Amino acid sequence: MAMNPKCVEMVQRAAAAAGRAKALTAAEIDAIDQRLRRTMRQLARTDADWQAKSADQRLTEAAARAMQDVQAEADRKVRNAQLQVLKTAATQQRIEAAHASSRSGALVHDIDRTADYIQGVKQESLGRLMNLLDAVKSGDGASLGRRVAMFLFDVQNPAMTRDLAAEVFAGADGSTGNKVAQAGAKAWADTIEALRRRFNAAGGDIGKLDYGYIPQPHDAGRVRTAGRAAWVEKVLPLLDRTRMVDEAGAPLTDAAARDMLGSVWETIATEGLNKQEPGAFKGSGARANRGGDARELHFKTSDAYLSYLADFGRGSMYDAMVSHVGRLSRDIGLVERYGPNPNAQFRLQQDIAERADGGIKRTFAMTPQSYWDVVSGTASSPQSARLAQIGTDVRNVQTAGKLAGAVISSVTDLATYMMTTSYNRLPYWRAIANIGKVATSSDARRFLTAHGIIAESMIGDLNRWTNDNIRATWSGRIAQSVLRLSLMNAWTDTLRRAFSLTMMQGLARMAGKDWGELTEWDRTHLERKGLTAEDWSVVRRAELTEFGGLEHLTPEAIRASGDARADEVVSKVLGLIQDESEYAVLNPDLATKTLASGGGAQRGTVRGELARSVMQFKSFPIAMFSRHWGRILDMPTVTDGSAPALANRLLYAGAMLVSTTALGALALQAKQVVAGKDPIDMQGEHATKFWLKAFAQGGGLSIAGDLMLNDPGNSTTEFAKNLGGTILGPAPSDVIRAGVIPIEAGWQEAKGKRITAAADTLNLARSNVPYVNLWYAKAALDHAGMNALQENLSPGYLGRIRKRAQQDWGQQYWWAPGSGGPQRAPDLGAAVGAP
Repeated sequence: MAMNPKCVEMVQRAAAAAGRAKALTAAEIDAIDQRLRRTMRQLARTDADWQAKSADQRLTEAAARAMQDVQAEADRKVRNAQLQVLKTAATQQRIEAAHASSRSGALVHDIDRTADYIQGVKQESLGRLMNLLDAVKSGDGASLGRRVAMFLFDVQNPAMTRDLAAEVFAGADGSTGNKVAQAGAKAWADTIEALRRRFNAAGGDIGKLDYGYIPQPHDAGRVRTAGRAAWVEKVLPLLDRTRMVDEAGAPLTDAAARDMLGSVWETIATEGLNKQEPGAFKGSGARANRGGDARELHFKTSDAYLSYLADFGRGSMYDAMVSHVGRLSRDIGLVERYGPNPNAQFRLQQDIAERADGGIKRTFAMTPQSYWDVVSGTASSPQSARLAQIGTDVRNVQTAGKLAGAVISSVTDLATYMMTTSYNRLPYWRAIANIGKVATSSDARRFLTAHGIIAESMIGDLNRWTNDNIRATWSGRIAQSVLRLSLMNAWTDTLRRAFSLTMMQGLARMAGKDWGELTEWDRTHLERKGLTAEDWSVVRRAELTEFGGLEHLTPEAIRASGDARADEVVSKVLGLIQDESEYAVLNPDLATKTLASGGGAQRGTVRGELARSVMQFKSFPIAMFSRHWGRILDMPTVTDGSAPALANRLLYAGAMLVSTTALGALALQAKQVVAGKDPIDMQGEHATKFWLKAFAQGGGLSIAGDLMLNDPGNSTTEFAKNLGGTILGPAPSDVIRAGVIPIEAGWQEAKGKRITAAADTLNLARSNVPYVNLWYAKAALDHAGMNALQENLSPGYLGRIRKRAQQDWGQQYWWAPGSGGPQRAPDLGAAVGAP
């Protein structure tokens, strides 16, 4: 509906009186009209007497409120412009102070520190949600089968979810009588309100709903599949119609409500493409403006919300909550570091770097833009939700099928754990003792969670093998359950949290000293992690937290200082602890994540999904080079003798090679025993090959080691599997294997050899089936029937694998394939050539 001509005339006169030289355009008139109508609808929902007022009164009041809103927006723009100038100066100072060989490198270093800062904001926020976690994990009232499903697949307890949603909608008023749900809802409300205030303080503009907020994770595919009409008819009865009013305050008619919902359907179904002008700039604009748009769907009850989520949502309510905290943490980190318009800040700094360096500097074909796309979330925001989901499901299937025994290989984490302990000048025995404390004490785990040290398995943020969050889909829940049953989650979470606990204790000891009293090594290390003397002055005033008879530097300890910059310092400190814990127990750093995403390629694109599939499972070896070998090359030198022994580059490199190779040998031998074989003789004729494999197993050679140790004499399918898996990634490798099997079968037939196509197909299928390859169950399943099936499909199969073990490694079986039970105990002496 267009603006009344009389109103248009009045608006034109008002604009002229305000000094406007030219008449307002039709687009400007329409924008004014839309603002007035929006304001009138807002007033209609809050003013009980709105409908009793005349049309002129409503228009006058709406105009007055709109004028106030415009003035407030203008004031905010001025304030944000000032903030942007201040953040530009601060960013310039950080970049110029960075230790880098080029301006582009310094910019990338600053983006890397921003990634740590964002992680610090997120970790602390999730730490505040302990009561929410308790509610989500609670099995009160659930059956035994439901409890098992909750443990394995993170399914919800329906009764608790219903009560939790009801408490959130009701403002945690206790109306459900469920104290656990009430505490969880209050923790959620307090946390997102704190995040909202923090974001707005940095220049944002997020309003507050007058009822409890729960994110709405729409599944565009399910919405699109339902169709416009069916979706509208399903959703309309779920909505609070008192909020759907026209400018006069009258409830929208069913026809008008359906028309409005039709527009909402189109936006969701097209993933926002309907709102993009052809050829228009598709950047995200000022980050501070995110969250300022009015919410379209207001559900009348929590049950209505849950009904919608079940039919058209993506993931669970808890997944939506955690994702919301992650997105808001990212936005806060970006605006606090770079100002209300981080994208503009980045473009400015990149232009300066390009001029200073004589062009954009590339590292492994990656530019500062590549890193920025990952940190800002552009790379992880899918262009096509459907294509992104397909890619994620394919990678999750690979994870579930191929990582069931990864925990055995992860024994090499002990090497990086102790190396990082030494590098940070932390006590070895305390670091070792903390592993036992975290593994056995629920109080220790709860203490860490409360203070922002969150287990990755709690949030599905398992980036060690893939950049995907693996829990929010059916395939992700299966993959998560395999990692849980294999004990991989427990191993990784225990070591990483134990190191974090040790780091908190070490920082508490350092907090007793002024910046100038710290050793040169410690100061340099803190500076490289983004902490300054000014930040340390806040840490110095922290009231340290005692736990287990030791003092710890925690977020609450820093906030107890009462300093106005406490939020910023907490994020930096938690970011430092998190980053060092990912040196201790390898997790991809920003460089690895950027490389693994194809240089920041967007999810939901052919290039982006292909890059992520090719790079799957390569994150660990790349992170070894990027983190530890990069640390060796970038290791600072100090003049006061305060550097730990392993700060020497050669000593660090030597210790890393020896320790990872030794533990790689242990992992390799453990795999032999689990497979029913005796250990490999580490001193005999196969010693050279064994130690090369141990070197590769430990991470020393990583991908190069896999290629070097690939035996071209293997069968075609075996060679394709190893080479393809190494270079092309597991999913493309399986496609190649499937294509090679019939080719090899034809070659075998032509040569008069026994055809193994059926057995090879079975092995290929098994490698993609979850649970059957769990390291502690694989041998039992093999002997219970898998070996017999393979022998039937390919007669002589079992004899060939026994012969191959003897030829390749001189090994015998302690539990021979095809036999009922073990023939004897493993001959551990075989590892050292004992007869």
